[in-house]
Amino acid sequence: MSSTRTARYLGVLALPSVPLTFGSALIGRAAYALVFLPLLYIVEAATGSIALAGVTVAAYGAGAAFLAPLRAWLIDRFGATKVLCLLVLAFGGSLTAIAILSLLDAPGATFLVLAAFAGVVAPPLGPTMRVAWGRLAPNPEYLRKALSLDAVIEELLYLTGPALSGVALAFFAPGIVLLAPAFLVIAGGLVFVSGRVVREMPSRAIVTDAERLPSLLRRRAFVGILLPVLVAGGVSGALSVSVPVIMTGHSGSTAAGIALGLFAAGSAVGGLLFGALTIPGGAARQLVALAAALLALSSLLAVVTGAVGISVVLASAGLFFSPIMIVAYVAAQGSGGEHQQNSATTWVNTSHNIGASAGSALAGILIQSHGVPLSIIAVVAAGVLLVAAGGALARPAPPSARTL
Repeated sequence: MSSTRTARYLGVLALPSVPLTFGSALIGRAAYALVFLPLLYIVEAATGSIALAGVTVAAYGAGAAFLAPLRAWLIDRFGATKVLCLLVLAFGGSLTAIAILSLLDAPGATFLVLAAFAGVVAPPLGPTMRVAWGRLAPNPEYLRKALSLDAVIEELLYLTGPALSGVALAFFAPGIVLLAPAFLVIAGGLVFVSGRVVREMPSRAIVTDAERLPSLLRRRAFVGILLPVLVAGGVSGALSVSVPVIMTGHSGSTAAGIALGLFAAGSAVGGLLFGALTIPGGAARQLVALAAALLALSSLLAVVTGAVGISVVLASAGLFFSPIMIVAYVAAQGSGGEHQQNSATTWVNTSHNIGASAGSALAGILIQSHGVPLSIIAVVAAGVLLVAAGGALARPAPPSARTL
């Protein structure tokens, strides 16, 4: 007999239209975790330069991450079906072109251009699916569970994707392996965008001039939601740089991989628990509390020694990572209103990506000059300031500061 908690998650998956909508979105989203390794090896084989291969992957990742708000704005403005269909075909087509040209020994510069283009047109299937959950879930409780399940499965996709790519590369040429994500994104993406839920998403094309919508980033409460997410990304990015350095004396890369895997596993468990429990307080208070817990536990890495102790700290800190993202996604659903939901949920993703990049850079610079403990303390201190600012912004403005 299944537990009540399991039954609730199964109940989410049994909601009308969920199996086709969520299943097709997951097929398309699985492509992203499969791209990086074959792309890296394709460029390295073509040029003989790991540096150029890294630049190519970075160009792809930068376009995918930092142009996401623009793609979301286009979806909100012109409709999800039209824009997503074009993006899915362009993204899948560019991956297919890279794969075929790699088998034909094309020059390395070609792959750099095509990879950058693929990043620019990467379809935001994840953010759009989170908007779709708002239409599929019949009440806020189901929505929280749905977004929890979504976040956990996304974690698992990014955990297993590189491993599957690595296994495939042991048997097939990188170009052949890259055809798999090209097929997945086209097959899953087109089924997803053709579904009823996506077709019925409103666009801003029907908004009149009198109803012009202000930028989300001009709303202090919305920025207050994003700052804790920025902090969570910063912690994640800092850990990805500092943990391998900490583990240098503890079996090196193997121990570092296990420790970072435990952080991801803790995040998945935390997401499931958060979705199953009833947590008091509004979104702003929950975000502040969760981010504070993440920072407090992460700060222990400045003093804890030994592989076991470090792994325990990382697993414990990970428990609070997914819940931060879940609360932010739920809050973004309301902040985006009827016509800016894709933009709102995408800004949550973008804030995490910006934070991860900043956290990695800050940790790398400080580790080089002052060592790991000071770098962790600096990241935590910056995080505390941002969380405090987020809590202040998320509170209602005083009457004198409100627009009458």
